Amino acid sequence: RGLSCDLPCCTMFNSFWSRGRSSSKTEVEEKKREEPTQPKTAKRNVLVTGAGGQTGGIVVRKLLERAAASPEDFGLIRCLVRTKESEETLLNRLGETEGLIKSSPARFEVVIGDVTEPKSLEPAFNGIEYVIISTSAVPRISRVSLACVITAKLLTFSYSSMKPTFWYDDGQNPEEVDFHGQTAQFSAAEVAGVKHVVLVSSMCGTKPDHFLNTHMGNIVLWKRKAECTLMSSGLPYTIIHPAGLLPHHGSGSPAPGGKRQLHVGVDDMLLETGNMMVPREDVAEVCISCLLEPEVSSGRSFDLTSLPEGEGTPWSGSLTELLAPLEGKNCTYREADSAFCSIERTGGRGCYCY
Repeated sequence: RGLSCDLPCCTMFNSFWSRGRSSSKTEVEEKKREEPTQPKTAKRNVLVTGAGGQTGGIVVRKLLERAAASPEDFGLIRCLVRTKESEETLLNRLGETEGLIKSSPARFEVVIGDVTEPKSLEPAFNGIEYVIISTSAVPRISRVSLACVITAKLLTFSYSSMKPTFWYDDGQNPEEVDFHGQTAQFSAAEVAGVKHVVLVSSMCGTKPDHFLNTHMGNIVLWKRKAECTLMSSGLPYTIIHPAGLLPHHGSGSPAPGGKRQLHVGVDDMLLETGNMMVPREDVAEVCISCLLEPEVSSGRSFDLTSLPEGEGTPWSGSLTELLAPLEGKNCTYREADSAFCSIERTGGRGCYCY
């Protein structure tokens, strides 16, 4: 027990000490109330366009998986598809992951809209802060030309260089979808106040004579023209140019992600390496990493390919490490502009960036 003291001096000291303790405690409590609480990171509202396609559907699935693992990261995952059939395709693909949508802490929505009809995009972009664009014109192979190619190969013992021809549905060619359709999305993003756009484009944007351009309506060149619009729009952006996507359209062969060493480059220089394939799963992961790490990805434009499975070291998931070999370089396209000028004169593509 403590000693008590009834002397006047002790009484005065005890009274003073008690008031001091009470005052100090009150001051601390007041200070705590006055100190601002640290705001929590706002959950991201994300839109994936082209979600009915193979790559877009994988991006959606991986966003749902990320949301399940980190509920604090995402508030809304919205998907833009062109038709009801595309919506059914997306849901069927997601259905392979049991209960993913129902168990997701993020709200999940599917909106139907056509990028070639800008007014139809408003509901999709409303309230959105982050966008991953994976829309693309879809070439259809001419069966007659394919039969001719096969015949020529047989007759010449595979020495024939004949290529098949392709066509597009009405209103869905590269100029309308990959240029006007993408620029319509950029405009909708500006109106909505989007904070970051991740654009999935394609390699071969500097090669007017590449098969993708000469036989598919200059599809990559129109994509590149759209990129130029995005770069000058003022929107924060990341542009990814994947190599050939695995699995190929219509292929039943799986191409799992996370099993390959990824490589980045600029201005199609990776074409010289001969490694011209990359799994869609890995592309989707890179897209989401760019969205989550804008301090690393903003203003970046790069090519993406991979080594064959089993060679090298699989990507660790670090965006900083992935982009480090670029040493800050981005795709510029400047060396290809003279070639694009000639295409401009023939009316085959349109303007160039610089």
